[in-house]
Amino acid sequence: MIGGTLGVMAGTALGLISLSAFLSAGRSNPLLLLPSLALSLGGGYAVLFPAIAVSRNGVRICRDWRQHPRAARLLWILSLGVAGAGLATCIAAGAANPQAPGLLVWLFMGIYLTLTGWASALMGAAEVLRQGAPDAGRATAPAR
Repeated sequence: MIGGTLGVMAGTALGLISLSAFLSAGRSNPLLLLPSLALSLGGGYAVLFPAIAVSRNGVRICRDWRQHPRAARLLWILSLGVAGAGLATCIAAGAANPQAPGLLVWLFMGIYLTLTGWASALMGAAEVLRQGAPDAGRATAPAR
C-alpha cells in the first residue's frame, strides 16, 4: 500500500508537469501523460485492492461511523472532498478546453483511490479488532 501511495504521488507530480506544459503550449505531451496515468491509477488500485481485502468483515461506513477511528473517518471525508473537487474541476476545465478533463481526471482519481483505500484499510482493521476482542476499546469497571 505504501508503494501504491508513492506511485500516486509520482503520477500526480508527472501529471502536474504535463498540465503546466498543456497550459503553456495548448497541447499535451503523451510521453508524460502515459506514465502519469499508469502511476496514478495503478498506484491507486494498488492501495485500494489490499484495503478491500482487509475490510471484508462487515464494515458498515454509515451505520458504524462513530466506532471507526478518527483517522479513517478523516481520510474517508477527504476522499469524498477530492472526488467532488475533481468533478467540479473537470467540468470547469471542460468548459474552457475540451481536452483538459482528460488531463485532470486520473490525477484526482489516483488521489481518491488512495485516500479511500487507506480509510477502508483502517476501518477494516478496526472492525477485525472489534470482532476479535468483543470488549476491546470499551472501558470496564475495575473489579472490587
